[in-house]
Amino acid sequence: MPASQVLKGVSLCLATGVFGCLSGIPAVAQEPTHSNIPCYATPCFVPETPPTLRNTGLPSWGDPTLLPGAEGKKVLVVGDSWGMATAYGMATVLAGKGQVTDAAKGGCGIRVQHKTGSRNCPDWETEWPGLMNKVRPDAVLLSLQMDTMEQPIGQGGRSVTILDDKARRKFVTSLDKAIRILSQRHTPVYLLGWPGPYYPGSVTSAYSGILLEFSKKYRGVRYLDTHHQLCNDLNQCPKEMSGIPVYGPSHLSKQSEARFGNWILNSMFHEGASHEKHREDRSLWK
Repeated sequence: MPASQVLKGVSLCLATGVFGCLSGIPAVAQEPTHSNIPCYATPCFVPETPPTLRNTGLPSWGDPTLLPGAEGKKVLVVGDSWGMATAYGMATVLAGKGQVTDAAKGGCGIRVQHKTGSRNCPDWETEWPGLMNKVRPDAVLLSLQMDTMEQPIGQGGRSVTILDDKARRKFVTSLDKAIRILSQRHTPVYLLGWPGPYYPGSVTSAYSGILLEFSKKYRGVRYLDTHHQLCNDLNQCPKEMSGIPVYGPSHLSKQSEARFGNWILNSMFHEGASHEKHREDRSLWK
């Protein structure tokens, strides 16, 4: 599908609630208490890979081939510019055999926006329910790399990252609400992890650690380990793979966008992409 066919700026219908029923009658999920939200009480970080399991060679770099399963599927992408880059990649490899609705915008997360962010960032709490009703996707991709940056807390507050306790609690509370909105009709939500190196105790490790814990708690949420697609366990992130550039002006090179598109779609829809490890987790859809 050419870039021009990626659907953007779709009109929004009225929100129908947190979880839309198949009958079209809205059903409202019970809001969680703060104590039930992952990483609210204490910080979360990506666990270190055991030495015997560490990859010290080349990273995975997405998938070279789109496997069966994505034909005819609809994917909604929301969040920031990394969402835009991966939406383009998915649309490219689908080549018109599926639909990618790119509602992501550069500089837009779910925290207050950084001073470099877009002034046109969506009011996601009111817009995303209507977007879900309009698109009715088979899967949702959520990218929030922007929310690792320093942003102010409250009116005129100092700028901090999610390593700050108050900022972390606000972020995970918003993330929980965002996932509940995007999980209408039991739609699986895929969280795009940090696409670069991270170190113990860093904000990027905290960000991906939070996403990982959400995927463990809720069956309908899946974590995409973007870090290991671009970097090995020594935090080596090659600029080229097999003589092909990995990065480009919009985050990824065209080749990388296609490989990431394959990887994400295969993770979402290929029959061999097992999600049984999520079955023991408490369901978001109770």
